[in-house]
Amino acid sequence: MDKPKLNFVIDALMFLCLMAMAGLGFLMKYVLPSGRDAWAKYGSNRQFSWLGWDRHDWGDIHLYLAFTLLILLALHVVLHWQQILGLFQRLVPNPRTRYRIALIFLLLSLLLIYFPFLITPDSKARGRGGGGPRSQVGGAMTWPANPVSHLLVKGPGFGV
Repeated sequence: MDKPKLNFVIDALMFLCLMAMAGLGFLMKYVLPSGRDAWAKYGSNRQFSWLGWDRHDWGDIHLYLAFTLLILLALHVVLHWQQILGLFQRLVPNPRTRYRIALIFLLLSLLLIYFPFLITPDSKARGRGGGGPRSQVGGAMTWPANPVSHLLVKGPGFGV
């Protein structure tokens, strides 16, 4: 296959991956809401699914599409590398400045892709009803199933 046809196929596949990722993102956000959003909207913790898959299953497909898009993007850059270099040399004629910009761009790119592996998430146990007598969920105030449960004295010596 000649280079223009290969470029067209790669670009078309990249576009389809991007549209599929956008569609799945909308599906997960608006059709299959998170537990917090479902609680705020419906007043209960409902589980939503489509075609037997919940938002986490569709999220896995979304991730695989993102990896596919990254691979296609790398191929796209490889196929256009000479054009990229030529445009960059015309845009930044000074070789020293060009080197610095390229180095900063490379370091920033590596930082952005490696960033998730540098953080440690906060972790705490979650109960069924949230964080107390009232909990803030999705911008709406909600009450636990038993509104007086937080008033019961529990612990050793209280017989509860």
